[in-house]
Amino acid sequence: MSPSARALIVGAGMAGLALGVALRRVGIDCEIIEQRADLTEPGTGISLQGPALRALQSIGLVNECIQRGFGYSHFKTCDANGNVTGTVELPRLLGPEHPATVGILRQAVHEVLAHELMALNVPIRLSTTPAQIEQKQQSVEVTFSDQSRSVYDLVVGADGAFSSVREMIFGSEHKPRYTGQMNWRATVSKPSEVQGRYSYFGPTNKSGFNPISPTEMYIYIVQNVPERPRWADADLPGMMRGLLAEFGGALGKARDEVQSPDQIICRPITSLIMPAPWHRRRVVLIGDAVHATTPHLASGASIAIEDAIVLARLLATESPLDSALNQFSRQRFDRCRVIVENSELLGEWEKNPSSPNAQTVRVVAESYALLAKPV
Repeated sequence: MSPSARALIVGAGMAGLALGVALRRVGIDCEIIEQRADLTEPGTGISLQGPALRALQSIGLVNECIQRGFGYSHFKTCDANGNVTGTVELPRLLGPEHPATVGILRQAVHEVLAHELMALNVPIRLSTTPAQIEQKQQSVEVTFSDQSRSVYDLVVGADGAFSSVREMIFGSEHKPRYTGQMNWRATVSKPSEVQGRYSYFGPTNKSGFNPISPTEMYIYIVQNVPERPRWADADLPGMMRGLLAEFGGALGKARDEVQSPDQIICRPITSLIMPAPWHRRRVVLIGDAVHATTPHLASGASIAIEDAIVLARLLATESPLDSALNQFSRQRFDRCRVIVENSELLGEWEKNPSSPNAQTVRVVAESYALLAKPV
């Protein structure tokens, strides 16, 4: 794209905010619209694994995220009573001076990105959605929900798994699929001895916890629910404590802190991988809009932020726009497809916890080896 080009990013999630920073870093003018009235990010914590940290380092924001979260370089496996059965050292992709992984609140990551966007003078228009996207020969005209209009050289749909941009441009055939599992997370206090992520393997469920600050961690557990449920918020604490009833040790103690619906995020697990190419003329999709992954490899944030970095890098070249966008799909598709498919496969195997699949370790190792390769 030329230095005078202008891009619109639809969606102020992790992919959209990271792309805004990355585009300004390479000198491309952009603005972001977001349907929410503020940038408050619902959710508890996430894992920023090595690939995500490497991508954030490329736009100069890795240290801020490490400072806002809790860095660690190992995770431990335990039986249902909390007895440690194994310790896995995680690769430090940024070298020994940085942790392998950072547990952090979603809101903290968004605040780091939003603060940098403000410093870069990238505007974010809240309570705004695209009402119509009309592609011209050399531009895209967007009509917004407030009936205002603007013209851009490129529109990027970074508006999540249920992307309105995807439906406008690609039609309604590509939608995330409910996988038959619910993802529970609850924020609780962190014991001082917890210095990394723990996974507990019980007779019916797999659970664990992940530190997100010196004083906090989140409990995670995946529940098999064949039909997508609808539960009242008031019932969630008791339901989650029931799911955790089979666990002892530190997880059992943390269970008793789950008392309020405000602590809990309970969401259906969905999966999507869009076929390539991920663009139509001057509109391209990134992040969950094209590859919504289950949490089983904890890599959704990594591949979303990577999308932003790779797309900005390609747009900064002298290649024609269509060539750059085709190259974006070629560089990203197989990498993201493997992570989406392997994550979903692990979830399928988890549906029969009494008979664990012997291939689990191999699939996890191969997935992380792929992500460790530079983008």
